Amino acid sequence: MAFSNDLRDRLYGLLPAVIRETDKTGELRALLAIIDRQADLIEDDIRQLYENAFIETCEPWVVPYIGDLVGTTPLFDESRVQDVDTAGELFRTLTGPSLKPLIALRGRADVARTIYYRRRKGTLPMLEELARDVTGWSAHAVEFFELVGWTQWLRNHLRSHALRTPDLRSVERMDRLDGAFDEILHTVDVRPPGQDEGWHNVPSIGFFLWRLGAHPLERVAARRLGAAGDFRYHFSPLGNDAPLFSRARREGDEASLATELHVPQPIRPARFFGHIEDFYGPFGALAGDQASVMVVVDGVAVPAGRVVCRNLSTWSAPSADRIAIDPVRGRLALGPDLVPAASVEVAYHYGFPADLGGGPYRRRAWLTSPTFTDNIQILVVDGSGAPGSFPTIVAARDQWAFDGKRNAIIRIRDSRTYAEALTLDLSAVSPDPGTSLAIEAADGVRPHLLLEGPLTVTGERPDFALTLGGVLIEGRIEIAGSLHRLRLLHTTLVPGETIAEQDPPPVPAAPVPSITAVATLATGAPANTELAVELAFAICGPIRLPGSAEALVVLDSIIDGVGSDAVAGIDGPTAPGPSARFERSTLRGRTRVRQIDFATEVIFDGLVTAERVQTGCVRFSFVPAGSRTPRRYRCQPDLAERRALAVEEERAGPLTPTQRNAVRSAARRRVRPEYTSEVYGQPAYLQLALTGPAELAQGAADGSEMGAYCHLKQPQREANLRVRLSEYLPFGLDYGLVRVT
Repeated sequence: MAFSNDLRDRLYGLLPAVIRETDKTGELRALLAIIDRQADLIEDDIRQLYENAFIETCEPWVVPYIGDLVGTTPLFDESRVQDVDTAGELFRTLTGPSLKPLIALRGRADVARTIYYRRRKGTLPMLEELARDVTGWSAHAVEFFELVGWTQWLRNHLRSHALRTPDLRSVERMDRLDGAFDEILHTVDVRPPGQDEGWHNVPSIGFFLWRLGAHPLERVAARRLGAAGDFRYHFSPLGNDAPLFSRARREGDEASLATELHVPQPIRPARFFGHIEDFYGPFGALAGDQASVMVVVDGVAVPAGRVVCRNLSTWSAPSADRIAIDPVRGRLALGPDLVPAASVEVAYHYGFPADLGGGPYRRRAWLTSPTFTDNIQILVVDGSGAPGSFPTIVAARDQWAFDGKRNAIIRIRDSRTYAEALTLDLSAVSPDPGTSLAIEAADGVRPHLLLEGPLTVTGERPDFALTLGGVLIEGRIEIAGSLHRLRLLHTTLVPGETIAEQDPPPVPAAPVPSITAVATLATGAPANTELAVELAFAICGPIRLPGSAEALVVLDSIIDGVGSDAVAGIDGPTAPGPSARFERSTLRGRTRVRQIDFATEVIFDGLVTAERVQTGCVRFSFVPAGSRTPRRYRCQPDLAERRALAVEEERAGPLTPTQRNAVRSAARRRVRPEYTSEVYGQPAYLQLALTGPAELAQGAADGSEMGAYCHLKQPQREANLRVRLSEYLPFGLDYGLVRVT
């Protein structure tokens, strides 16, 4: 009998040698190997039972039971997210194993810290730490009675820090007025504490929450405004105005409260002016607890002593060899001694609501697996000049073409700007079926592709797949040939092609589609009949595809029509696109498709027209009135209209058709998307406004918000905090949640 080399011989080795020698045919060894494997299973089970006794090592199903032992109420965490794993089914070539996003709600950590919280119950630093741990957001707690002004008793309990009259000469203190770090006394406000009112009262405590994250970019090229030799620059490689953010830092003492240096928020110019050293520092410090901003001119780091804070809404150059920084607009001006500069590199933090689009966040699971097929080629692109690496993407593409255009990954390992004319010719691609090419950023970096002309794909290869991952693309994609798959994973195709400020300003033009694909080849033959365009955690502008294409799949993404149709066909202004599937996404502009196979938790901020409505389903989504879709389930504003009619009929009795139309119109005007910002490049891009309708902010299947930020589970985070505050807040006190960003 033949035995594999991986058989365990632990029990067999314990037998006396004389018995092993009599086992000539190996039956005894095979039997003991089977028993050995079963013994291993029993030992593993016993070991896991032991580990299940500890919250740090137990299995997920045990966490609620341990929580029950310490008497804590279970919270909503990532284990309760029931979203369909469509991405896991589609993208089987990625590293994985799970492609579901983490939502920073950790039930295990909450249970583990229960005793820790209870030992410090009722103290303000503990409540602040609780808010931060439970929500996953940066938080700051304020006892508002400390900011209530009253007549002081000069003989006893003198409050010298609480002066009734504010220091009007202090620009820095007045800039913090009515904010999270306000020090100025106020008159009493007896209303219940909330987002904008009821703060300053004796029993009131405010919890300020920062929902935006600060994403670091290191050694990126600042975008020059104007011709070579100009002194005007933007920190953003896209050349747009956007505020600079301070990075979130860890507090050094658990008994202290957070300061504005510990939270991710736009840098206040008054603080930057008086304390530049709090934010400005060398590149290496970005990984530590010091710097948020840095500038390097011609390879030499500019020290903090040569940096001035200035309002650059009207451009002006500083003196000599100094640099001027406008943190509100993200602008940079060089002094005359530094002009012309061969290179200007910056490190800074930008704000954004989620890990969406091209960004320097962690996305290891979304990298293409180098083992999904045999003999895959990996081409590294960076600016290191190391042997085996390529300085440009075009150089790596040429090497891929020279090697036979087989399965390959072009992996970019830095966040530089690559200004290139990039085209892909598939006419002589590898004869192997199912060939694919991935152009993706390494984990934790965000390269900027400044395309000189469109990224054009030519050649007829209906079994070829092109993947773009983790990159920020300023330009558009044109499929002039025939393709099988185009995938955008954690990638941004800048809506409108570019948002760079230009001098002089350009003449307004019609928006340019981010993705187009032809319906026929130059020979007249049909093209892209098997094309599927798949977006996941991506941001792009308008999409124009043939109606005969296979599919459009949009997962957790944003399609911004920038004043035009978001999705439409290529054959004319009213031609439909292909069959589509939308999940947890936001589409601004009209959507025209052949049919909608499935749509869930989507904000269609524009009319939807599906030619075929006999199949498919739209659920828990916002669909404007007048749209043509398959059957809907619990969609808005339909649901709001029915509820408003029911309430009005109960109040006034049967309604006339005119009255019913008036009630419907009022419901439609109230229930519509409202955003903090509608301009791409701003920190709160398409974040639902706090003053918007609750039907959209809590209209998803699990009670979270509709749209591209559904995966953040923001209503659940706030609900978790309210549950914990009901347990830990001292008796008699009232609280309010204030969303700063």
